[in-house]
Amino acid sequence: MPVIVVTRLRLKDPALLNEFFTDAVAAIEQAQKSAGNLGADAFADADNAWWSVCYWQARGPMRAFVDSEPHRAITTRLDHYCDEATFVDWEQDGPDLPDWQTNWRHLTADGQVAELTDASPANQTRDFPPPVESPAAGS
Repeated sequence: MPVIVVTRLRLKDPALLNEFFTDAVAAIEQAQKSAGNLGADAFADADNAWWSVCYWQARGPMRAFVDSEPHRAITTRLDHYCDEATFVDWEQDGPDLPDWQTNWRHLTADGQVAELTDASPANQTRDFPPPVESPAAGS
């Protein structure tokens, strides 16, 4: 069954943006080119938060992506970049990527948090606001 994977990362220091953005683009491009990927998107949110969503044919191709480069190396740098890092996945029947509000609901209800040295209080509780989308989003 198809699997949706959502990630929300918040930079602990805006000065890390260029370095982080390079890794984020590499990961999204890798996902888009990976076998079994049905779609991928990213969203820059308020307060230095960055979201990604990927839609996979099944868990096997998703795991192969997670365990391969450059994604594997990028995940080792989350502690360097982030004070919040949350991940969630779920099975979905529909053929489309979910909207960002749906992603937020899944993330806050069922997300797993990364172990971070300088984690914010919201990292453990997943108490962060829904994404702030521009009025043009989704039109």
